Amino acid sequence: MKKKWHQYATVRSAIVLTLGSIFVAGMYILHDRSQLKQDNSTLKQGNSAYAKTIESKDALIADLNQRLSQKNSELQRLETEFIPFKTIALEKYTGSEQERLKQLADEIQELKNPLKKLIASATSQVEVTVKSDEQVDTTYMDVGGYLAFVKDRQPLLITSNTQSHARQNGKGEVVYRGDFSIAPGQSVVGKPIETLQTSDLIQIRFEMIPPKSQVLRGKASVVINGDTRFEFEILPQQMANDKIIVRDVARSFPAKS
Repeated sequence: MKKKWHQYATVRSAIVLTLGSIFVAGMYILHDRSQLKQDNSTLKQGNSAYAKTIESKDALIADLNQRLSQKNSELQRLETEFIPFKTIALEKYTGSEQERLKQLADEIQELKNPLKKLIASATSQVEVTVKSDEQVDTTYMDVGGYLAFVKDRQPLLITSNTQSHARQNGKGEVVYRGDFSIAPGQSVVGKPIETLQTSDLIQIRFEMIPPKSQVLRGKASVVINGDTRFEFEILPQQMANDKIIVRDVARSFPAKS
């Protein structure tokens, strides 16, 4: 009996081979299609992220422009407010415009913080009460005393006088008083007042007070440049030889700015 065409082995082999090739090709096509979809999705995401980045940059630039506009407006306002100060500086001081403005700025700073003023002169007034039955009421014309700001055992500022006063108050107490002024040629002249704030202590001496006397109370005032005043309390103490000590000096000064 004659075989049909598909019954021949060679024909069946060819059919199987062809179908296998088609299947393999189909698998590659499906894989490539899936990869293409994935790449397309990634590309869309990338485009979206890029668009968001552009939008973010645009928003940032807009914000910076707004801030710059605000700063320019603020600068213009400050320049307008600065005009009167510039006029004062040019009228009141000498030198270049920059030097005049600096002099005005220094003066404003001194008004704001008196400790920034430079020391030109200094006076002090001291009153000390000691335990004593001595009957005295006199002015010593050639026996005085001094008040000194001291740091690291070295004087920063000394006020002194060759005269002093003493009187018995009737309570078994003698009150000594001295009006002192700065001696010429001291290195502290020209330095800021805040230099005195660094003092370790104030040292006071009256030549007529006996050594190791019992100090009951006292006060001292220091005036710098005739207009800046500081008050110091003299606490009860046993004198160390012939010196009276005031500690915690900085407390009597205003806080540094």
